[in-house]
Amino acid sequence: MRENKLQKIGFLTSREYAWLKDQPELTQEEESKVKEYEKAQPGVDLATAKRNREKLQITSKLIWKNFLLFYKHTTGKEFNQTPDALKNVGPVIKYFAQELEFSKSENMIKKVGNSVLYPDLAKGLLIIGFCGNGKTTVMRTLSKMFDHYQMPMRFKSVNAHDIVTEYESISTPGDKDLFFERYKCAKLHIDDVKKEATASNYGKIEIIRAILEKRYDAKLQTYITCNFREGDQGNIADGLLEFGERYGEHIYDRIFEMFNILHFTGNSFRN
Repeated sequence: MRENKLQKIGFLTSREYAWLKDQPELTQEEESKVKEYEKAQPGVDLATAKRNREKLQITSKLIWKNFLLFYKHTTGKEFNQTPDALKNVGPVIKYFAQELEFSKSENMIKKVGNSVLYPDLAKGLLIIGFCGNGKTTVMRTLSKMFDHYQMPMRFKSVNAHDIVTEYESISTPGDKDLFFERYKCAKLHIDDVKKEATASNYGKIEIIRAILEKRYDAKLQTYITCNFREGDQGNIADGLLEFGERYGEHIYDRIFEMFNILHFTGNSFRN
């Protein structure tokens, strides 16, 4: 059986097969997919598969097409393409496709108070908006999609509350060091920032602040999703000021160095 450019064997295309073969460790499901591919395509030429992978241009169009498929798989429903939802997700898709046009979105914040902001593909993303309008679901869908296809922009996604819970379970100083090492991965998405409890293991500590400081020092790309201050009416400047009140002025200052700031608009999807 011969595979053309887009035809799939089992769950994999030749490009996906090449991505997986490059990984040092595979899950049981991934190993099963690789074996199924190799069985269906005897004598497969890995070098050719890798060349096909390298020819693949990761564009916003490609990411968008697969995002819609993975969104339905993740949530069990179609992505509701309202005007607000499209304005929200559009710059995120373009950002991960490394397309400079992401910065032209009207939802991309260019000024906070007297500070002029300069969107930059080298920075991470800080997505702020009202509760329930898709911030978390969009990022988790992209995380699963990038991981499935082993794309170079893949990132780890974790909830801030779960990070604190994990830290609270640490029982030795050595485990504490390992904990922080785990959160120095190349790309990390932290969800629901500012809502987590203050940790009390080994004394009171703001874990998210500590992680952000370490990632800033290591020049690692970070993605954050968070809500406006409770009771706030959508004031961007005040929503960001809460970072300084919670984590300290030095973290507030670093926000503008570390992140492109994107405002997710629209009502809650849960209504």
